[in-house]
Amino acid sequence: MKIRDLILSLLIIGMVISTATLVAFATSGISDIKNTTSEASSWELQVNASKNLEYVAISIRDSLDSQMQIQYEMVKSWAQEPALLDVTRKAQNYTKEQLYEMWSAAATRKYNDINAAVGDGNPDNDLSPVVSKYLADLSATTNYPEISITDSRGYIIAASSATDDFDQGPDDWVVFLENGVPTFNTYKPIEGGEDWYRAANSAKDGFHISKIIWDESSAKWGIDIVSQMKDPVTKEYLGQIKAFFDYSTFIGQFANAAAFDVYEIKVVDFDGNIMATSLEDKSKVNNAASNIYGQEAFWEAVAAWHGNLSKAYLDENGESVCIGFAKSIDYNRHLIMVTKKAADVMAPIDKFIGTLQDSIGEKSSVLQRNMIIIGAAVAIVIILLAAFIMRAKVAIPLNKLTTVSDKLAKGEIEGLEIDLKGKDEISRFGESFRGVLAAFNFLKDELEKKQ
Repeated sequence: MKIRDLILSLLIIGMVISTATLVAFATSGISDIKNTTSEASSWELQVNASKNLEYVAISIRDSLDSQMQIQYEMVKSWAQEPALLDVTRKAQNYTKEQLYEMWSAAATRKYNDINAAVGDGNPDNDLSPVVSKYLADLSATTNYPEISITDSRGYIIAASSATDDFDQGPDDWVVFLENGVPTFNTYKPIEGGEDWYRAANSAKDGFHISKIIWDESSAKWGIDIVSQMKDPVTKEYLGQIKAFFDYSTFIGQFANAAAFDVYEIKVVDFDGNIMATSLEDKSKVNNAASNIYGQEAFWEAVAAWHGNLSKAYLDENGESVCIGFAKSIDYNRHLIMVTKKAADVMAPIDKFIGTLQDSIGEKSSVLQRNMIIIGAAVAIVIILLAAFIMRAKVAIPLNKLTTVSDKLAKGEIEGLEIDLKGKDEISRFGESFRGVLAAFNFLKDELEKKQ
């Protein structure tokens, strides 16, 4: 093998190895970039998804708080209805015993006659069946489970449905038994009456909103909204109207989980009781086994006005979920909690990341191909340049020396010249060869002289 070919071969091998190493390092770097980008994008998108749940919770919270203000004003307006005010005035002409006999609750004995059956739970037995029918219609159209009116003494005189307690005022009934049979001819005054009744009478504006309570008759969580009823002219106190607002109604009407693309919307009190849920299964409402007092998300929600948990956790349903929450700023302290299954949160993120990785992979393949092409082109240029330099600096000078050497070997000394200039090894070798040629010429001249 010629030395030139050997050098070129070594040069080509070196260029190939260098190009391959460069491509390998670039591929590894692109892979690291792809993985890092995917992880960062996944986390950022998951945080954003949880932030969206927070925005949904805030929106529902604001909607509920706004709706509560509407309900308050609505009950206050009912307290000014002429027909309702008239029945409270009318009640003042009746004794407690007379009103009791007309009471719509399912009582089994009259007030004075324990042998006469009365009361079948029908509001038509009330003092004013027309007013009770009006309240029943209000209940149906507004979805209040219960609306009732008491007179100035606290006696129920009209209700949207059968009630279970006739006397709501300061004097409460104490039922005595004779031989196991209840008698109603005796009662004992009890100061204060029902909490909501006392609170409304104590309020300066005659308006009261109760704390969140569990209503046994409707089996729902909610609040009592109570307003005094007064003569609009004389301001005489005539009675009270009470409406029970339940949170399940709001969830059913105003918080559609499907519309918000979430798994569940629920209302929770500050004791961790689930008061309402958008899930079809309502078994966890007021269920101690489903209380979320011990959940991390609950304490996060209690501690902040609103926020989210992007890290998935197991909820009371056993589902891995992400959550957004918001705390009510209304009179009633409740929490709106919005959850979405972690799998549903990650599905679009994983799809996006997969698309991103595919895109990066395609770009990587194009980049690798371009690098190989560019590397090959550069290698060819370098090899050609090296070949040109080797030809000029090595091959041509060596050919000249070889020609001189061949002629010397044949004794053809006449006219031989070595035209090599430079400071490299071949040029220095040419200088040495020039001395040899001079010696040959001297010997030739001496030989010619002797002859």
